[in-house]
Order: sequence, then C-alpha cells, then structure tokens
Amino acid sequence: MKNVLIKTIMPAALFLSAVLTAAAAPKNEAQFDKLVKTYTLNPDGSQELRVQKQLTIYTHAAMNSLYGETFIVYDPAYQQLKINESYTCQTDGTIVETPSNAFVEVLPSAAANAPAYNGLREMVIVHTGLELGATIYLDYTLTTDAGALPALDIFEQVEELSPIKEYRLSVTVPEDTPLHYELLNGKASPKITDAEGMRTVTWELRNVMPRPVSLPVSVPAGSVQAFAVTTYPSRQAALDIMASQVYSPEDDAVRALLDSFDSGKADRRSDVDKIHEYIHSGLGTCGLTPAMTGYRVRPAAEVIKSAYATDAEKTLLANALLRASGMDSEVLLAFPKAADPASTGLASVQNIMATGLVDAADDATEDIGAYLSISGLDGRIVDPQSRPRTIESVTELSVTASGGRELGGGMLSYSLPDAESGWIKDVYPSTVANTVRSVNLLLPYLSDETYKCTLRIEDGLKPVILPESVHISNSVGSVAVEVGSAGGDTVITRRLSIVRQLVTPELYPEYYRLMSEWYTISSSPLIFSAE
Repeated sequence: MKNVLIKTIMPAALFLSAVLTAAAAPKNEAQFDKLVKTYTLNPDGSQELRVQKQLTIYTHAAMNSLYGETFIVYDPAYQQLKINESYTCQTDGTIVETPSNAFVEVLPSAAANAPAYNGLREMVIVHTGLELGATIYLDYTLTTDAGALPALDIFEQVEELSPIKEYRLSVTVPEDTPLHYELLNGKASPKITDAEGMRTVTWELRNVMPRPVSLPVSVPAGSVQAFAVTTYPSRQAALDIMASQVYSPEDDAVRALLDSFDSGKADRRSDVDKIHEYIHSGLGTCGLTPAMTGYRVRPAAEVIKSAYATDAEKTLLANALLRASGMDSEVLLAFPKAADPASTGLASVQNIMATGLVDAADDATEDIGAYLSISGLDGRIVDPQSRPRTIESVTELSVTASGGRELGGGMLSYSLPDAESGWIKDVYPSTVANTVRSVNLLLPYLSDETYKCTLRIEDGLKPVILPESVHISNSVGSVAVEVGSAGGDTVITRRLSIVRQLVTPELYPEYYRLMSEWYTISSSPLIFSAE
C-alpha cells in the first residue's frame, strides 16, 4: 500500500513542480534595471560620454551569448576610454570584479581589411562570474578631444532586446551653445536645468518594453524610439560638413580613373554601367559607419589607390565620376523625419546616395522616401514619389500526359509559372513570421503584380483541381484570381495589389490574410487526370 501511495503522489508532485517552475520562468532573457547615458560638451570643446548599466541575467542564452560581452568602438587618436567600474553581483551578494585579462582590445571587424582605419579599437569586456539571476554592473567614460568631431551629435535608439526598468539620457552643453533635440516616435518631455553656465536636458523613461527579437524594426517605421540631439545650429550646418568633403570631378585621380575605363579592348557599355561596376565590384566595401570614422572621408586618390571604401567614400567617388563623365549627379542624405530637422545631424543619417547611379540600397531608400527626410547638400528637400513596383507576366503552361509530377491513379500535378516570383519571393518570407504583430511593419515598397497563364491542355487530360475565382480587398490591398477560357484554353489570372506601405499592428491581420491567400493561390498545385 505504501508503494502504491508513493507512485500516486510522485506524479502530482512533479506536476506541481512544473507549474511552479513555469510560473517563475522569466518572460525575457534579461532586464536592464538601469541604463544611463550622459553626454557632456565641455566649455573647452571636448566631449564626454558616460554609460552606466545594471543588467540582470535570467537565461543561459543571455549569459552565454547575448550579454556575456560588451563592445565599445573608439579611436585612440582622439578618444580615451576609461572603465570606471565593472563587476558582477551574484545572487548571494558575492561581488566578482572583472579581471584585467577580461578587458580585450581588438581591431573592429569592419576595419579588418581597411589599413587606413586600423587605428580604431574595439574594447571587448568579458563579463565574469555570471550565473542565472546575477547582475552585471558596468560604468565607463569615453572622452573625445576638442575639435575632433564637428559637433555633439547624438542618435540613440532606446529599445533594447530586453526590457529597461529605468532609462535616462542626459545632455549637458554650455548655455550659449545651440542645442536641438527630439525624441522620435516618443512622447516623453525632457527636464531642462541651467547651472554654472551649463544647460542640461534630461529624459527619464521607465518600463521600456523590449523590441522584438525576430521582427524587423526601425525608426522610419515608427516601431522604435530614438533620441536625436545635436549642437549643429541647423540642418544645413550638418550638410556643410559633408559638402566640404565632396570629391571634385576635376580631381586628377578621378579623371585618370575615368579614362582607364576606356583603355584596352573596345567596350561599348555606357559610362554609368562602367562606373557602377567599378564602385560595386572594383572597390572593396569597408563597413565602418560615418560615426566610427569621425564623419571624415579619405581623399579620392587614396580611396582609388587602396581599392576599398566606406559607403560614404563610395558615394562621393561615384558622384565625382558621374560628373566627370558629363552627367548630372548630386549627393543626397536620408534622415529620419523630425519635427525639428536640425535635431537630426549626421549621426542619424540612414543612407547616403549619389543620383544617377543604379543601386539597390538607394532604390530601397527611395521606395520608403515618404517615411524619410531626403536632402541634397544644398538643403533642398527631395520628395521621391512612391510608385508601386509593377509586374505583368504573361506565360503559357503546356499540360501533357508526359509532363508534370505523377501522383498515382492517373493524376498529374503542375505548378503555375512565376509562382515564386515577385512579392512572394522578395517580401513575403520576412513579413509573415507571426500571425500577430506588436510593432509597425514598414513594407519595402508598394506592389502591383499581374500573372496571366494560359494552360495548353493536351492528351485528353482533364482538370481536377484548379484555383477558384476569388477577390479579397481590404485597406492594405487586394488579391484576385480569375479562372476563365479563351480560344478553348483555360486562362488563370492572379493579381496582387499592395496599396498601404505602413502596416500598424491593428492592420496587420488584414495584411496577413492577403498574404495567406496569395501564398495559397501561388503554391497550390494544379491537378489533372489522365483517365
């Protein structure tokens, strides 16, 4: 009887334990108990950034990969990094100081194949003493020499992959220094104080929800918040920094490079094609951001000689080559939209482009141009018109007894031509990962696709399963299928129209329904019988 009682009680105890464990399981990998960023522009022109964070670890993934290390990129030529504190507080209160060999200075991976930028450093701080429930404490200061940067220029995305219990961003500048600031996609108002000739603007946010791990988010989409703060007196002042570095089309190195495209055997391609090939294939890409290079570019001759370039250098060189060949081209910068454009300086630039050169990234920027502020270096605002990408496909499908995939029982399966083309291939996979969505979805472009397929049915085959005629329309777009006949042949016409680019969480179910129907229509096989 005792053994029976034990066997009966044990499963119940295990069930209760599982319930308690599930109830206690954290919803997030970790939590920032505190995240504080303090920017200071000193009266002598030097700048300081102090970062203080307290991060509690909840999962092994957070401990071993996500937050096991902290990375700080800086340029020792004009910046000094000081670690004020770094330790881990374990669950029993034990303090584990970060040992000296856990501070590892390396070359940033983006500069690995770029000797001109090999002076950059990345401090990798390996957090030690980690365990579930432990809290990481890190406090460091990065000081920038006076005159090394054109302005105090801040663009800080707020949301992290884990929730933030307390977030504070503070900016202090001399009172007579112009200061433009804005919290993009947020409503919190800052506190402003003046003391001892310095002005301080401080935002305090609490209980900031994390950004999704698997869903793309961005400031232009309105799905994350960002602080934009600058001491540029105007947007034009920021543009002038880039304008002062534009390569001249009369530069000897630029002219010599352009001339070299015509050397050797006859090449009847256009100058645009030759320049495009050189920029994208003849130059290696250095992934350093403008902030990492101090918003500076190398001279054109140095870029050409080194055979690699940052995105900014590639753009300026493309612009110079196009102008040297007699074509019109201008440099455009894409900024996030802001109520005060002066608050978004060079740190906030989303893309830098040269008109006249076909580039996938530039096309993508123009496709979401309505959600960006695109400006020429002279301050002129460029307003690209959002036009849907149009596909009109007319195909034929030969349905014969010797073709298709045999299913048995005299049944044959065929797939529609172009079934995996267009939106279904380029956009669908990355936008339907979830049935619901908590943040905005900014679609990469609008679409208007039509696929008309004529079925040439031979050998006495008879259709068993064909798409049904359907028409679904909502505020995001429409999906339509028409099955008809022409000259004795069966004609299947599929249409997809996307008319709304910004899909809010409330509208996402409508988008998801369209995509579900479109995928089903496109992927469902056509079945024919030979009997």
